[in-house]
Amino acid sequence: MSTPVAVRRSAPEPLTSQGLAALLGEHVGELSERLVLDILVAEQSYLEATSLTRDELATVCTGNLRSMLDALTTGASGDLEPARAAGRIKAENAVPLAALLHAFRLGGRLIWAELTAAAAGRAPEVLLAMATEVWALVDTYSDAAAEAYRDAADRLALDDADARRMVLRALFDETASDPAAVQDALRAFRIPDAGHFAVVSAETTVDRGATPGSARESVLPLGVESVWDTDADGHLGLLVASAPTVLDDAVDTLGRLYGTRLGVGTYYERSLSTPTAVAQARTARRCAPPGSARISRYDACPVPLLLVSTPDAAARAARQILGPLAVAEGPHRLADRDSLLETLDAWFAAAGSTTAAADRLHYHRNTVLYRLRRIHDLTGRDHTNPVDAAELYVGLRAAELARVR
Repeated sequence: MSTPVAVRRSAPEPLTSQGLAALLGEHVGELSERLVLDILVAEQSYLEATSLTRDELATVCTGNLRSMLDALTTGASGDLEPARAAGRIKAENAVPLAALLHAFRLGGRLIWAELTAAAAGRAPEVLLAMATEVWALVDTYSDAAAEAYRDAADRLALDDADARRMVLRALFDETASDPAAVQDALRAFRIPDAGHFAVVSAETTVDRGATPGSARESVLPLGVESVWDTDADGHLGLLVASAPTVLDDAVDTLGRLYGTRLGVGTYYERSLSTPTAVAQARTARRCAPPGSARISRYDACPVPLLLVSTPDAAARAARQILGPLAVAEGPHRLADRDSLLETLDAWFAAAGSTTAAADRLHYHRNTVLYRLRRIHDLTGRDHTNPVDAAELYVGLRAAELARVR
């Protein structure tokens, strides 16, 4: 065993913790050499299994020992950049995280052994106080290094196209049963644990040409960060904003960008709820009729939500309620079917006002009244009867969503 470097000269008088640390600081180079040897002995395959060189390891050790001893000497919190640099370098050179943390423990053990030797049995109360400082410092530096290691590892993973796709799949997997995998994906994309989040499901068309990249760029000026993935027939986006109102603005912006059906899950404040929001956004998108440019929010479309959740029941409801108006194509399709359903839709949108519906459609009010009477004749349901009106609304929405023949 080599002689402790600090006993080659007398410890300063009077003996203080700062003086002991300053004494060790004069021998950082020698301490670093000792630490490199300790690490290589403890981790037999440290260099063989990674691309880290001995010189790089020595540089990392020297930087962290000097920073920790400076912190002990001055009583300051310490410069954590050497620890972060160690984490990044070891991640980039495929050194296991466990080996990184073990190296910091070995460094703490070396510092403590040198402090004990330098004190030479004197002032045990000083050493006792320093024990807490040393190991608290080791914990602080280890945590900083581990955080930087994970960030670097995530960045490296995202640089690889295949790895990025796997991380995205984990992030947008609505059936995810492993919270750890979701947490890893969230961390990889620097998504905070808490905040204001929303997931959107956007339908894509060739003529619109929206891309995940253009979607991200469209909401950035609003202060919204987002992560995007391609879906079977569209795009999925996770939005992160400072407030729900900012999310509202982002959703409106995306609606204009895509110009197609856009589903929005319920807003949430814990990022681990993302898989649930993904399922909601996909379902919400189906609450708008195909070919429309409607934004559907999961928590604001209860009737369509029920219908898309039970498509067979929706088809039956359309047939039973609308009768001949439910036939969308074929020889039995009514010639004025679309105009009748359009009038009914406008009447509901106008909260039951025939005058307002006529204004919406640019028709005379009597035209609207005529068509509503014709709907009564064809379906047997009177729009002035609340129960019949409710059924007509369900039938209308069912016909839109089910495209019943």
